Amino acid sequence: MLIALVGVAVVAIGIERTWLAHVQPLWFDEAWTLSVATTPDWKSFVGEAYNDVNAPLYYALMRLWTMAAGASDFALRLPGLLAVIAAGLIPLASRIKGLSLEARLTWGVAIFGWWGVGLFLNGRCYGPLLALSVLQAIAFARLLERPSQRDAWLWCALAAAAVLTQYMAAIPAAAQGLVYLAACRKQAFRTWPALLAFAPMLGWMAFHAPRLRAFSGADVAWHPLVTPATALQFTAFTVNPSTPLGLALAALLIAATLLMAPRSPPQAKDEPDPATHLWLVVGAAVAGLVLMLLFGALRPSLTGRYLTPLAPGLLLGLVLCARRSAHPRLAYGALMALYLGVALWPRSFIAGLHEGAPYGYEQASATLMRHGVTRVAFLWDHEATRIEAPASLQRAGGVFFRRAGDPVAVTPVVTRPDQDANPLALTAATGPHPGIIWIYNRRGATSARSFPPRIQALYPRWTCEQVGDGEIGNLACWRAP
Repeated sequence: MLIALVGVAVVAIGIERTWLAHVQPLWFDEAWTLSVATTPDWKSFVGEAYNDVNAPLYYALMRLWTMAAGASDFALRLPGLLAVIAAGLIPLASRIKGLSLEARLTWGVAIFGWWGVGLFLNGRCYGPLLALSVLQAIAFARLLERPSQRDAWLWCALAAAAVLTQYMAAIPAAAQGLVYLAACRKQAFRTWPALLAFAPMLGWMAFHAPRLRAFSGADVAWHPLVTPATALQFTAFTVNPSTPLGLALAALLIAATLLMAPRSPPQAKDEPDPATHLWLVVGAAVAGLVLMLLFGALRPSLTGRYLTPLAPGLLLGLVLCARRSAHPRLAYGALMALYLGVALWPRSFIAGLHEGAPYGYEQASATLMRHGVTRVAFLWDHEATRIEAPASLQRAGGVFFRRAGDPVAVTPVVTRPDQDANPLALTAATGPHPGIIWIYNRRGATSARSFPPRIQALYPRWTCEQVGDGEIGNLACWRAP
């Protein structure tokens, strides 16, 4: 009965996610993925991957994918949807010493439900990163259980792939490496040749370092520093990113399972705890969380999505607490109900349907195409715009027009926070049928923060449509002939 209910819930969540992937327009970051993945040749692709601050592996996979599956919104999101399903199935399909079938099912369901409904940008790297991180956690558990060259190579290769998918995954990988050295000592040192698996990753990062330094400048970084309050929010995010109540509910569940746990008889000295290596995986995830929060407190570099590699290890900790219960099956059921229930909560699905993509410009592009615009002034009002390559901005600004076969000319507009972007956008919007796309975030160090978008009010010949609110949104403007 329980398996049937879990199956129905998983199918319902899958249907919700698939529907949202069909109906929601792309966010800005997803549009950037589309722009990089649809470059005309591999030489220009390498240039776009180098110019961007993100790691290249996901972009390379998406370039291959779009060549085969096309560049529609759903095609762009399908790999992420499939990767999250795979992330949930991996624990169930793996043999993990110390975890029963029920425990592995619970871990997989928690991972699948953790993703939420319409929570992340599916046209980004985080779905594949979650699947990679699950594989990495399992490989790390096996390496801790019995260190060997083969298992060390596997763990190092998965860790390197995760870092090449998202650079911040290097911190959880480093935490795992330190735990491995502390727990296995001489055995760990004997597996040092496996470090060669990191060579391609280190080579690319050395090549990419100048661009990463440019994006790390104080006047460019856009993430706020981590404070004690936001550290708590990030911690809650790692347990359940759909709602901060997830942390409180998980804490109550942990407390209940510990209270339910009977006193175990003294364990024989020659009988090791079969789950010791799994607790070390959890400990590495906790250490990784602490390191990432400290890094984010020192440098403005952290947002919630970057914590994705920690989720498998932390969710494993919840499963191990349930395993200690006097009634583990009841505890497993409660954990699965928690994660599936949050993912199925109607409010999340309804919000996903109605919020659109305020920080995006697919709708704005479609509006300008309907009005026959032939030249677009593209203004991404963001802290990092001024160090972006003009060619990258031009390509990104025209990505939806190119996909639709509408040959418009795109002129990037770059502003500083102390400049009024309204007249700058008007100056760049030339020609007989000009238009403007303005993506803004008034919470950051942007032009819109001091000079709100007022093109239609200042210039009556222009008509504008806005998506979003006064804080975060996008504007599509066109001039009457």
